Amino acid sequence: MLKLIEKNYFKINLAFILIVAVYCMCGLIVPLQFISANKIVAGGMTLLGILLATYNLVIKKVYLKIKTIEYLLLFFAFNIITSILVISYGYSTNIKNALIFYIYFLTVFPIFTGITREEGKKIYDYFFYTVTVLNTFGVLVSLIQFLLLKGYRVHDYKGLYIRQGFVESRLFGILASPNYLSLISLIVIIFLVLKVCSFEKVYRYISIVAIVLNFIYIVLSGSRTAFICMMIAAVIYSIVMFYQKGNIKSLFKVVLAIVVVLFSYKAVNFTSEQYLHYNKERLEVQDKKLENKDNNLSLERTDTSEENISNNRFAIWKSTASFVPKKPIFGYSGGNWYEIGKKTNPDEYIIKEHYLTHNGYLEILFYNGLAGFISMGIFVLSFFISMVKRIFRDKKENLVNKDLLSMIMILMVILVSNLFLSSTFYGISLLGIILFLMAGYFYSIVSIDKSNFKKLDIDEIKEVELGIMDYIHNICKEKGINYSLAYGSLLGAVRHKGFIPWDDDLDIALKRNEYDKLYQAILEDNNSIYKVVSWENDSRYPYPFYRVYDSRTVYENNYIQNDIELGICVDVFPFDDYKDVNKEIAKLDMYRRLSVYTLYGIRNKEAGIKNIIRYLMLVVFRLTRVKSWNKKLNDCSKVPVNSEYIDYLMESKKYSTKIYAKALDEVVECKFEDRIYNIPKEYDHILTAIYGSDYMEIPPLEKRIQHDDFVAYIKKEN
Repeated sequence: MLKLIEKNYFKINLAFILIVAVYCMCGLIVPLQFISANKIVAGGMTLLGILLATYNLVIKKVYLKIKTIEYLLLFFAFNIITSILVISYGYSTNIKNALIFYIYFLTVFPIFTGITREEGKKIYDYFFYTVTVLNTFGVLVSLIQFLLLKGYRVHDYKGLYIRQGFVESRLFGILASPNYLSLISLIVIIFLVLKVCSFEKVYRYISIVAIVLNFIYIVLSGSRTAFICMMIAAVIYSIVMFYQKGNIKSLFKVVLAIVVVLFSYKAVNFTSEQYLHYNKERLEVQDKKLENKDNNLSLERTDTSEENISNNRFAIWKSTASFVPKKPIFGYSGGNWYEIGKKTNPDEYIIKEHYLTHNGYLEILFYNGLAGFISMGIFVLSFFISMVKRIFRDKKENLVNKDLLSMIMILMVILVSNLFLSSTFYGISLLGIILFLMAGYFYSIVSIDKSNFKKLDIDEIKEVELGIMDYIHNICKEKGINYSLAYGSLLGAVRHKGFIPWDDDLDIALKRNEYDKLYQAILEDNNSIYKVVSWENDSRYPYPFYRVYDSRTVYENNYIQNDIELGICVDVFPFDDYKDVNKEIAKLDMYRRLSVYTLYGIRNKEAGIKNIIRYLMLVVFRLTRVKSWNKKLNDCSKVPVNSEYIDYLMESKKYSTKIYAKALDEVVECKFEDRIYNIPKEYDHILTAIYGSDYMEIPPLEKRIQHDDFVAYIKKEN
């Protein structure tokens, strides 16, 4: 059964996300709400989502494969705690919310893990194509209603009496909420604008028509939120394009883009006003026939005024905020807030009027307290910052990733709209699905895009490493620096005359004073290809020792949390005077790893459920800087003492690997593959201290320590 699921994993996820897209859109298009209201449809979709989430959690262990998921899992845990604390007020709605978060965090967000880039792109694009088609259909029918000047009221599937068509100077159309749907229309426009050039001719024309229709609907909907979001999206697009191009021509395009958006908005508004004026008599006759008088003679909204410009939002926000200090840590829960609020302060505005918060940020703070607000805030902020950093990196490569630009614009639409709406996180929400789908797509597909690189095989990787080692050997020879191969590289040189067959890395060792000399020599050399990276020249660098690397290369890693890109390298280890600091070093090294590693990187395969403690500590130590721990490790290690031994001290050791203080002083040349490098004259003493007296024996298969799959790339030549 599991093999069958794994074989069809992509197809199952594609089917699920398309079902979700259709379900959400049907809930927003009033004549189609009977589909989303059907309990069998809703139940089937939810069950599939839960099963996929459970499969991802238990079988695929996706929490080890995607960055920042720990913040979502933390939010989920806090939400459970909140629900337990208020369980006496009820639990059914809170259980529903918990299941939705379970699907968001473990099905939607990690949906791109374990599939190919091409499959991931299909899932992402097909989801947005589905939303585009259904939303544009609803928009088209709504625009026809405007042309026919048709306005009416109906009961929706919940029994609420809602406005449809052109009513109260706004185009509701056949859509449930003009504010919400205008945001979806804006997202559709952003998606299509940045895709249209890649379409074939026929689809390009269809896309342009869809863009125009959705734009007109935004204007006629009268949504001020959508207008603000549209202008912000236009500004972001302009800034990014100017940054990428950086010339006068692009500056002109920046100004033009903003002007075109604003002019088009005003042009549609003016044209529509003229159309209404032309049909004034017809509207007046229609208005007299209606039981509810609807002033449809212009696009000027009748539900707001200078005295109430926020449409009651200020009063709602003030009332909601008054509850927060009474339950600041875990909040009131999404399901029981009304019952708790009614008992706490029944005279508050939101209780008397039974209003939702109309602010996504205040909503999280109200429902899940500071604990939920901070954990979700870190997730969203990390997502945004990572995308911005990716733009900076693409700039260096002269790349323009339109998917990335589209996601930044859509994210800003969601973030800004949440200042005025509360329809993203709680309940099955299209904006919520889009947010977590985009985040997953970025971390699993876009951020690791290597289309500008060539994948290297193991022999090519070794050749790059030998090139780095040649550079180190030559600069050490030129500067009179004493180095030697170390650890597995030393063992490989002595036992195999090259790489250990099941190993592929290179290490060298130097006494601390020589170590510092080599670091400065490489910095001063400023080679165009070979560089040195350390915690001193890059605060993101995760290790206490430095590396010499090939700047044309990069390799995949899923154990470092930050966005540093590490290349194929030679690790350089400093040997200091030996002292008994292992307990202090072990503590500092654990803090270092907790501050910068992912859940995968910090996990101990043998610890089992005890890893949960590590995961919780990781979230706390993530607030610290890895640079500070690396500095402490170096400071602790290099304290001079009068010792007859030296060792690499900046790691936790189960047994002593100290060597004589003079063991690295004399070196001899040794064959390594088809090169000649330095090894210590006292190599037998060193290898015996590290690996035992039988180091020359080939270990059995089960004792051959192999690194995780190492996937490396090199930049393609122009």
